[in-house]
Amino acid sequence: MLIRPAAGFVSVLMAQGAAAQPLPPLPPPRPVETPSPAPSPAPRPEPSPAPTAGAPPAPPAADDCLAGLKAAGFEIEPAEPPQVSNDLCRIETPVRLKAVPVPTKPETAVRLANQPILACRFAGPFGHWIGALVAPLVAGIKGSDMKAVQTGPGFECRNRNRAATGKLSAHAQGLAIDIAGFELANGTTLRIKPEADAAPDPALAALRTAACGWFTTILGPGSDEAHHDHLHVDIEQHGSSDRYRICQ
Repeated sequence: MLIRPAAGFVSVLMAQGAAAQPLPPLPPPRPVETPSPAPSPAPRPEPSPAPTAGAPPAPPAADDCLAGLKAAGFEIEPAEPPQVSNDLCRIETPVRLKAVPVPTKPETAVRLANQPILACRFAGPFGHWIGALVAPLVAGIKGSDMKAVQTGPGFECRNRNRAATGKLSAHAQGLAIDIAGFELANGTTLRIKPEADAAPDPALAALRTAACGWFTTILGPGSDEAHHDHLHVDIEQHGSSDRYRICQ
């Protein structure tokens, strides 16, 4: 005879069996989040110390330029800007250039016969070109030291090529100079203006080519009629790059 267990008894057995089954593991507890530290306040700038009574003020850039040229052996002095009628003609830190040293011969100086007025930042490269390149080159080719350079006035309030209209010349900022010739110690003069039916002088040709590495504009005989008798050099920037050269 088959005996059926009572329904209640079966329920009790199922409950006990369920209780015997292991429970699934609990997930590990979440780590406690540490709050980010508040950003440190930016340090307050310390006030600049007040100048001490009697302390000299910091020298301006103009004084630095002049002092640098004097330290290099230039004979130079500050100059008053010439009076002009055009306000666009402005020269920055005008100086009068009288003589430049020749590094290869410390006892030698090349005079600037006309004592041109130039912007200080142009007087430097022009004077170094004369003393470091032109003087040794001329002495080597001509066999005589260079004594002086014949130039124009430097600063001139005028348009390019002295035209009635058009753009201002680099002379109007003191950034250009015109060279007429070089006086040698033996009494001769090496003139920029070519002599009729004469071959180009090798010294002039060499220094004119070398000038392209020092200046942004080099114009002389053969470039145009306005420069048939002198060599024009300047450091005026052409366009957006200071690497562009007009070398003619």
